[in-house]
Amino acid sequence: MLRKKWLEQYKNTVSERDYRILDKASRILTQNVVPHEEGTLWKPYRAICPSYTKKMTKNGLRSCFPGIWNWDSAFHTVGVARFDKELAQEQMEAFFLFQKEDGFLPDVIFTPEQNNVIRDEYGKPPVWAWAMERLDRTCPDDEFLKKMYPKLVKNENFWRTRRYNEQDGLFFYSTSEQGKMRLTYIGWESGLDDSIRFDDGAIEYMYPIDLNCFMVSFYKSMQYLACRLGLAADAEAWYAKEKELTGRIQTALWSEEDQCFWDWNFKEKDFARVLTPAAFMPLWVGIATPAQAAALEKLAADPAKLYPCMPTVSLDHPKMNPVGYWRGSVWMNVAYFAIKGLYDYGFRKTAMGIRNTLLDWMDRDESIHENYNPLTGEGKCAPDFSWSCVFAMEMVLEMK
Repeated sequence: MLRKKWLEQYKNTVSERDYRILDKASRILTQNVVPHEEGTLWKPYRAICPSYTKKMTKNGLRSCFPGIWNWDSAFHTVGVARFDKELAQEQMEAFFLFQKEDGFLPDVIFTPEQNNVIRDEYGKPPVWAWAMERLDRTCPDDEFLKKMYPKLVKNENFWRTRRYNEQDGLFFYSTSEQGKMRLTYIGWESGLDDSIRFDDGAIEYMYPIDLNCFMVSFYKSMQYLACRLGLAADAEAWYAKEKELTGRIQTALWSEEDQCFWDWNFKEKDFARVLTPAAFMPLWVGIATPAQAAALEKLAADPAKLYPCMPTVSLDHPKMNPVGYWRGSVWMNVAYFAIKGLYDYGFRKTAMGIRNTLLDWMDRDESIHENYNPLTGEGKCAPDFSWSCVFAMEMVLEMK
């Protein structure tokens, strides 16, 4: 279904603001297809980059990301699947060209203008199985699913063999880098780069709550995909892994004292108590108890902490920086996962309050930005940012 025809169905079913956002977000996504001229490593596929605009906005922002990124591409798959099945499939086709034999997927592949550099010292969070499930539910294609399923099996094997502690039963981020960039690269693999959670080298000794929930999501999606393919034994095996990991998260990453999910620092043998949207990931994957969800909703609804915009760190944290990158700014992907979890657990007032704040911000000007100032709502960093567009669409269509 092409974009304009897809858009027509919402003309009178969503608010004028939400329609403008759907129009703008879907248009930006299609405009951010990277030119795939001779020499581009993913030719002939049409891959979407994070931002390919070269315009100057009223905020003086101008950006061009000449490459394709790992979890960005998974998110782009989810977004364009709504109106262009072939373009959505090409996001997966393009990126999985670079999967290694052990199942590893690199962080980024650049264009010829950036010398076709491949950054493979580290990866990104494991969201591809979720993206494949969303794609398949939106526009089923048995042959495409048969092609991609073994690649996802290999990717899970990478996480299980290279990023998993058998004794503790939990996942961690890492890198092949052993030099001075090691901590930086581990942070980059998390996708949250310079998060306050990772200060003082903590990321190297951390079982992150969000990563382990992404793996629960991975196992849930693989169950669905295996069932679609009639692989009953596979589905049972994925279910067993999901339940085992869920138990570990409940045992090791929930603090009864704090009434919150935290990262666990296995060197210090203590929780890393930095309140961020990551604490709400167990709600997004549906593994929190009702009591846990209620405790977390109180934090989300607190104007001194996370309300009304779900910033990347609690507003009252001493290091919170409203113009920091992942140190206080609002990013639409992690904000969406948090508020969708709240929404699914029935905390509609809080979830919709945050949703509407974020949608109002994204409706302010001609662009949808990489991130936003949590105090002013001003768009920051790259304009016309693809994954912000995806999650704007998700907020409009998945939370009503």
